[in-house]
Amino acid sequence: MSQEIIKVVPTPNPNAYMFRVNETLVPTGTYEYEKGDALENSPLATRLLKISGVDLILIAPRFITIRKESHYEWMPLASTLSAEIVKFLNSGEMAVYDDKNQETEIPASELEQRILRVLDEEVRPAIAQDGGDVIFHGFEDGIVKLELIGACGTCPSSTATLQYGIQNLLMEEIPEIEGVEQV
Repeated sequence: MSQEIIKVVPTPNPNAYMFRVNETLVPTGTYEYEKGDALENSPLATRLLKISGVDLILIAPRFITIRKESHYEWMPLASTLSAEIVKFLNSGEMAVYDDKNQETEIPASELEQRILRVLDEEVRPAIAQDGGDVIFHGFEDGIVKLELIGACGTCPSSTATLQYGIQNLLMEEIPEIEGVEQV
């Protein structure tokens, strides 16, 4: 394999790049790891977090978002990361051993199912384009509790994404929603 199997894409977060791959890393969901997390279930995160300057890894089915420490420059870090990802892909190891993703349990109420459907069909695909994901943490007293992860978790635009993008869409689609809160 060569490094052409990886496409490095900047995200709106200046400290995060998305590394798109041609192989399926995990069947579904997203897995986020930071330095200091328990990494025994992710050989890929273990390898990448050992590289100086890397502080967060988000593994999705066809991409890896990597956030760097702000004082590091992307070049040559992106080249080092691409080479390590190629080595990993050639190793045949699984990216994540745990088949559960970080989602909460299946929502019990019909309203929560409607919220999750809008998130899955309209929000997640857009956020994935920027190297992130959103986790639904519940609905309480008219407020949807969400967590932006990956490149979106620390992006300077995350508040606008949450308040003007996601909140407006959810409130338009589901009248019972009064707002969205970042968890």
